[in-house]
Amino acid sequence: MWTPRFEGTDPVVVSASAAALCAVLRQHLASAEAEVPSEALCWAVLPILFTRTVRLNPKNASTASSISLCIAAAAVAVACCYTAEIGMIYLVPALTPLVLVAERRLWPESEDSRTSTSRLFSPLANTALGTTLAAVLAVVALSDSEWQSRGLPMVPLAALLVLYLYFIPRTAGRPLDRFLPHIDVEAAIVPLSWRVVAASVGAFGVQTVLFGLPSFEIAPTLLPLGLAKALSWYYTIRTARTASWCAATAIATFGMVASRDPSIQPTELAALLPVAASFVVLAQIIHMLPKHAKGRSALWVLMLVSLVPYLANVVAVARSAVPPGHGQSHEHPIETLIRNAKDDFERLLARQSKSYEAAALEYRRRYHAEPPPGFEAWYEFAVANQSPIIDEFDTIYTSVSPFWSRSGEEIRQTMLDAATEPGIDLWLCTFSGDTAETHCTHPTRKFDRHIAQLFNRLLGDVPGKLPDARFLVNHLDEPRVLIPPPSGRWRRGRFSVEDLSEQPTWNKITRYCPLHRTHTNTTDTTADDGSIDTFGLPLVTNRTAALDLCGHPEYRTMHGLFQSPASFRLIHGRVPVLSSGAPSTMSDILFPSPAYLEPEFLYRPADDPPWHRKARHLFWTGSTTGAVANPHTNPLTFHRQRFIHLTQHLPPTPVHTYLNLHPTSRNGTTPTPTPTPTTSTHLNPRHYRTAFTRLTQCTRAQCRAQRHRFRTAGRSPAAAAYGARLAFDADGNGISGRFRSLLASRAAVLKQTVLREWHDERLVPWAHYVPVSVGMGELAEVVRWFLEDGTGGEAARGVAARGAEWVGRGLREVDLAVYVWRLVLELGRVGDEGRGAGMPGGGGR
Repeated sequence: MWTPRFEGTDPVVVSASAAALCAVLRQHLASAEAEVPSEALCWAVLPILFTRTVRLNPKNASTASSISLCIAAAAVAVACCYTAEIGMIYLVPALTPLVLVAERRLWPESEDSRTSTSRLFSPLANTALGTTLAAVLAVVALSDSEWQSRGLPMVPLAALLVLYLYFIPRTAGRPLDRFLPHIDVEAAIVPLSWRVVAASVGAFGVQTVLFGLPSFEIAPTLLPLGLAKALSWYYTIRTARTASWCAATAIATFGMVASRDPSIQPTELAALLPVAASFVVLAQIIHMLPKHAKGRSALWVLMLVSLVPYLANVVAVARSAVPPGHGQSHEHPIETLIRNAKDDFERLLARQSKSYEAAALEYRRRYHAEPPPGFEAWYEFAVANQSPIIDEFDTIYTSVSPFWSRSGEEIRQTMLDAATEPGIDLWLCTFSGDTAETHCTHPTRKFDRHIAQLFNRLLGDVPGKLPDARFLVNHLDEPRVLIPPPSGRWRRGRFSVEDLSEQPTWNKITRYCPLHRTHTNTTDTTADDGSIDTFGLPLVTNRTAALDLCGHPEYRTMHGLFQSPASFRLIHGRVPVLSSGAPSTMSDILFPSPAYLEPEFLYRPADDPPWHRKARHLFWTGSTTGAVANPHTNPLTFHRQRFIHLTQHLPPTPVHTYLNLHPTSRNGTTPTPTPTPTTSTHLNPRHYRTAFTRLTQCTRAQCRAQRHRFRTAGRSPAAAAYGARLAFDADGNGISGRFRSLLASRAAVLKQTVLREWHDERLVPWAHYVPVSVGMGELAEVVRWFLEDGTGGEAARGVAARGAEWVGRGLREVDLAVYVWRLVLELGRVGDEGRGAGMPGGGGR
């Protein structure tokens, strides 16, 4: 094998330089799918590389037993498989002090003959304490949140330690020889290589059986990665022959820390630590080389491998930070949206009815019908509990009104038929007005997911004030009901059930879009009338329009609910079913999710730090719920995966739109800063703390593919989001149960959803939370403005404060009771067996 020569430079220095560079290269080329086959290729190539340096005669390997070679090959395979299936072995730096101690015991004469005596760096290279401290630094630099969920990689660490112990030369007669006899790796390269190849091929076979054949995308990576590994081993072995096997472990560590990408690190410290670790480890390598080796100082140039990307990232982050404009005539469009939303919210509160007579009159005006029986008692309850919302219950009206065309007896029979339909998965609940108790039954299930508990807790203190009611409640997270337009085909009371679990649902739930009238929301205060110039940012300026599936055919491939929901049993027909959320084209009756009252989703003020102590980033962690990843789907188009892909800045990197203030001049007037859209692929990683904590709802192969693509984290407590200034909220299989607690946490909540919920009329986007579009094209600029711009920071603080304050006024448990009480009034009337078909008549008191 040809080795580069440099005038006046010792060959071991050249070998060490080449080994370090190849170690970095193999890390940059690393691919989980190509890891095992490239290992086989590496060890198939290694004997060829050694043909010019060692006469490969089988007799040279006679001192290495077959068992020792097999154990060494197994150690290589274990480390390789761990890297392929779990990830980087973060404890590799710990090998250096361990190998140093072993080498001193097995080959004590190496200490004086081969190592440096530099006062500054010699302790880092030649003492157990120094190498341990350097290892700790390197492990910290390599570690991220992944190792918390995966556990320390002790198994591959032990395997690699055994491998290096085999390779360490030793003085004859050492006790360890009986258990770990020395393997002269150069002399035994052929028998060792074919054993490693065999082990790697076997491991690849197991992978293929478990996960299927790898994609053809690994083809361009396989050969370069295999050669980089082979060259790294070749030059490392040559270096260790003249220096020490501690140098080999240090070279492996340098390859890992120097290749750390600073552009994906969440903090400046996390980006700087690998640079510091690279410096320390490089110092170790230099001072582990023989004292007489000429040109050792030239190795310091390898610091550029780590330093240049870091400095480039510092420059990129600095350039992306748009300085706030002072005295500009054009405010940021988010400022406009927030100001308008605040004004609209004040008008919303001001227009609520102040007396029972006014509330009844407003009911008649809105719905052209009399209030239901018991309406006055409901009003008194709402006023007695200081409910700030009296009139905004259009969600209930919109959900219940389709059933007025059926008589109460027909509704009752439909519910009984639906409850006993095989596989429909609905709870039939009965509310007793006399006792204010709810009981729910299911043909096969025992646990009702706290449905009855919710109604009993909210309405249990008001016996004798509500009518009897019977209603169906959805057991599943996903919505259920699609009401067809009136036609001869759909007879009165007829319905059908279609199981679309793990199948595309878009065509089914949007089939009536040509006839569909979008659900209206009289309190959607951000009218999209063109009066707000968003300067090209796809900001949500009208929440109702943003939720309208019929107006957004692109949602088909942007949300998991429309591609491969975990459980989707679509009910065609006029069946009154309560669900916690539904898209615009579906007709589930919306009610508060029982999850709001579960301990996991309750807000605890003691866990919530004040604003000035909250970290300046956007936080989200969670599981891969929302859809099922199988061979027929592309999980990268699911909503949660798209969010993590964007915020973790994974390739292929999207183009983000930012607003810059550029001076503009008209007719010779003084230039004024105007927000101008600019595009960039840069995303500041310091602004995001996002990760999957659990990979679920996926086939074995798809879970593996997502584990390889995304950076995961250990499970974090629910209150972890409270420590950030920006908290993201996204749909899961259905609505997000954590939304209410996030609003209460005094963090500015950024919410992305395609689902209508019960509270939509009492929460004003941009006043209480920040709506995020399904496409997320504006997210990078929204986060940048909130976190970098002084005005934006104050705006985020205001949104957080208003959201938290409003939870304490309009989203209390008693406010849920006010909503549910009014819902039961409407359900009781629509299901009254004495009611005939048609619009409701008198009532009210």
